[in-house]
Amino acid sequence: MKSKITAAFGDDKLDNKENITYPKIYVIDLTRRTNGKQGVEIYDAQPAGIAALLIENPNLDISATFFKPQCFLDEQGREPENCEGVFYLSDSTDKTWILFFEIKDCNVENIPNYFKKSKNQIISTVQIFRNKKIISEKKRVYANISFPREGKTEFFNQLIKPREIKEFIDNHNIIIRGTNHLKIKNSTKIN
Repeated sequence: MKSKITAAFGDDKLDNKENITYPKIYVIDLTRRTNGKQGVEIYDAQPAGIAALLIENPNLDISATFFKPQCFLDEQGREPENCEGVFYLSDSTDKTWILFFEIKDCNVENIPNYFKKSKNQIISTVQIFRNKKIISEKKRVYANISFPREGKTEFFNQLIKPREIKEFIDNHNIIIRGTNHLKIKNSTKIN
C-alpha cells in the first residue's frame, strides 16, 4: 500500500509511519496547537493533557500515511478537501482493511460546524485513492471522524444519521464511523 501511495503523490507530500505494533495507538493532530509546525502524530501511551483518537491493536503490524499540505493538488493547482491520513496493514492486500481518518481538534461548541465538511473530506480522499488506482472501486473501506477533545464523547448520533450509514456504504463503499475509540478486530474487521 505504501508504495502505491508514494508513487501516486510523491514521498515529499507524505509522512509515512511503519511497523506500528503498539497495543494502543494514540493519534493526535497537533496542527492547531502548534500553528502548523507539527501535524498528526502517533504515540504508544496517552500523552498528558491532550485527548486523542485511540485505536486498539490486537498485535498487527500497521503502517500509516499522513497527508501533508498540498498533497492532492489538482491540475489547476487547487487542493481538494481531504482527510488527515490512512492506516493499513504493513502487508496489506485487497482483502485487508484500510482506515481513512479525520481528526477535528476544535472547541466543543464548534463541533456541529464540521459535520458536513469532515464527511466530505473522507469521501473526497477515498475517491482520490480510487481514481489513482491505489484502491479499487469495489474495495470497501473504513473511515472514522474523531472529535477527541475532553468531554466530546456523544457526537456520533448527531454526526452520522442512521440513513447516512447505509448511504455511505451504497454510494461510496465506505463504512463510516464517528468515535474517539476504535478497536481493530483482525486483518479484515474494525469495530
